[in-house]
Amino acid sequence: MTPAHPWEDLLASSGKPQQYIGCEWNSVRPRAGLPDVTLAYPDTYELGMSNFGLAAVRHILVESGRFNVRRAYCPAPDMDSKLRASGRELVCIEDAFPVSRSSVIGFGVPAEALYTNILRMLGLAGLPARASERPDSAPVVVAGGGGLANPLPLSPFVDVFFLGDAEDHAAELFTILSGGGGRRGKLAEVSQIPGVWVPSLGPKPVEVQHVRALRPADAPVRQLVPLCQVTHDRAVVEIARGCSRGCRFCQAGFVSRPVRERPPAEVLDLLEKTIGATGWEEAGLLSLSFSDYSRLEDLLPCLADFERKTGVSISKPSLRPDTFARLGGLGRISGRITLAPEAGTERLRWKLNKCMTDKEIIDSFDMAFGLGAKGIKLYFLVGLPGETDEDLEGIGTLARAACSAASRHRRNPGRSVSVALSPFVPKPATPLQWAPQAGWSELWRRIRFTASRCGRATVGWNDPGLAVVEAVLGLGDADSTSELLSAAVKAGAGFDGWSDRFRWDVWRGLIGSRPGLEDRLRDGLDPGAPLPWDFISTGVSRGYLLDELGRYDAGQASPDCREAGCSGCGACGGGGPPGAPLSGSPCPDAAGVAGSLAGHSLEGVDAGMGRPACIARFWYSKRGLARFSSHLDTVRMWTRAFRRAGLEAVTRGGHVKRQRIRFGPALPLGFSGSAECVDVLLGTPPSPGMMEAVSRSLPPGFGLSRARVLPPDTPAPDREAALAEYAVMCDIPDPEALMRFEGVRGARMENGILILEIDLSYPKARPDRLLEAAGAAFGSIERTGLFGVSDGRRRPLAGAEGGDDPA
Repeated sequence: MTPAHPWEDLLASSGKPQQYIGCEWNSVRPRAGLPDVTLAYPDTYELGMSNFGLAAVRHILVESGRFNVRRAYCPAPDMDSKLRASGRELVCIEDAFPVSRSSVIGFGVPAEALYTNILRMLGLAGLPARASERPDSAPVVVAGGGGLANPLPLSPFVDVFFLGDAEDHAAELFTILSGGGGRRGKLAEVSQIPGVWVPSLGPKPVEVQHVRALRPADAPVRQLVPLCQVTHDRAVVEIARGCSRGCRFCQAGFVSRPVRERPPAEVLDLLEKTIGATGWEEAGLLSLSFSDYSRLEDLLPCLADFERKTGVSISKPSLRPDTFARLGGLGRISGRITLAPEAGTERLRWKLNKCMTDKEIIDSFDMAFGLGAKGIKLYFLVGLPGETDEDLEGIGTLARAACSAASRHRRNPGRSVSVALSPFVPKPATPLQWAPQAGWSELWRRIRFTASRCGRATVGWNDPGLAVVEAVLGLGDADSTSELLSAAVKAGAGFDGWSDRFRWDVWRGLIGSRPGLEDRLRDGLDPGAPLPWDFISTGVSRGYLLDELGRYDAGQASPDCREAGCSGCGACGGGGPPGAPLSGSPCPDAAGVAGSLAGHSLEGVDAGMGRPACIARFWYSKRGLARFSSHLDTVRMWTRAFRRAGLEAVTRGGHVKRQRIRFGPALPLGFSGSAECVDVLLGTPPSPGMMEAVSRSLPPGFGLSRARVLPPDTPAPDREAALAEYAVMCDIPDPEALMRFEGVRGARMENGILILEIDLSYPKARPDRLLEAAGAAFGSIERTGLFGVSDGRRRPLAGAEGGDDPA
């Protein structure tokens, strides 16, 4: 029998097989006659699924209706080794379509630490890494994303770069590249699209693209819901893009200007639609600094109302301590929050243009815990130009102040306060791109010095070796740096962003053998000399960046242009009114926001915390690649499916309400099941069509067979079930010999299939383990029945043969 996936025989022995099987909600089936394009993320599925930029590009391409849009992720190290050892190629997550057969491969590149994985993925796809060595029939390789302010180090490996916001030009770009005609002609044609650079055609002036407004139509609403847990396992709504604060180390703050915001009513509308389309129990609001959102006072009360009505928890992104006071009195905080003072003293913060006093920072600790935060994470940079040990002592002072605040609010400081130390990396397109970087040994000294002064806080840090590599790649060129990158991959580098996989031994040797690289980092770049990436314009002028570098050296602050008027950076041509979000629809007043929320159909997913009126029991199957999902994956899937179906489930919990759902005995990973069951406790009797609504809300691999309405005192299926029946593909001469194992209640052959009856009170009595102990070869295993026991005889579970049919 042909396997459903070319890696199927490798999945059971891989660390997390769930990340290769797809089975996602909101996935789109390919259609005949459309060109095939693959969006690729150079890290694992659980990290790549949390990348909003790739999700936004996918949404634009899918909505255009012009392509079959698939995705591919970098296999985890264990699977990577298995694929290379067995000579298998990289395939897409949706349907195992070979990446090499795509017309276009579009890489999303968020950081320099992922450059090596791009080359590794091209190799796994069976493609030469260098663009000049790929035949005309090979896919066109495109790259875009926040890690490409200087694309030169990747330029020998990429056919086309798209720089900036993709909303206006992504469909046009992929249409041309996936269409007919010769490769050279298509590259020449797309080179005329704004934001596009084709390395093979040589340098040309390129403007990084910025959409003028965050349009609702461009926001991904039908977001993909993974079957397995991912890093940020929640719905996402982008509320703002860009930042005008001007922190001089921050690349995102300069590259993404100007600021564009969504009105509060639009944020709420997108939240409602996204939660309805996905069933997620948590949502995140995306922006560079949540507390800088200009209509926060209008938005927060409505978010609290949204949470109350839907039971959905809304997380907020990183906050500035000096604007954190805006949250006071506007609602509670759940979970942990992130604050980023960046430096330990006011002197150094003023250099960074992160102008906040020690008092403002310390006051924010008490405010955060007072509003209900369970913990605080503090971000600091170490190794900044002009930094002294006194500045590092200041980090310790702030960390200890946070611990004191935690103690005052009856929190355990060791568990509720964490400090993250990041070695400074000079980034292109920032005022500090010309600054030197401290050496590897000195960065380690400063980290150890700082960590020893942080009291009871938990301290973590990024590897100084990785900071050196990021600086080398970020400030690199198309020749020596790309050659270094290629050599590192050949020597085994990859997954550089993973602390346990980063090969500093490889990088250190390669960098050390090229003295010019170390000199460039130690001495910094000459502000009077041209930079290799000067042909790329982010909108912020070189002169403005040099002025800001001078202000860093002088310790002078630059005001926020949204508060003090245009600063002349060049990002918006100096013509926009300060503080005006460039959004397409006006911000309503608070009453208008509340009114728009009142009109939304938020009820119906939460029946409250009262006594259940009845129980709906669903019998379902779990087959195909879905069998490689775990029991916890299945639990999450059902909670989201019931939310999508609109069932009025009884809930429990406090701020975050959880549906009351009960499951049958856990099905081991890798087993299929055709008689699984799940209960949902309902506050009111179900309406007609419940089974159909739930069936439509299931992802691939799951199917409903029947549903029954049962009395509210019906025992949970995991308590009621005492026996399980399994069908095993196995040719065993004497099945009755298995009766000698504890927990086996029956063993027989039917039509060449072994039927096992197992007592569930013996957790070790699993069919796979029993057959391995018996030395018998076997194939697929399916659980075909769950039974209770009465008077020593097995019986069907409640609802298996009776009860009210809600369909």
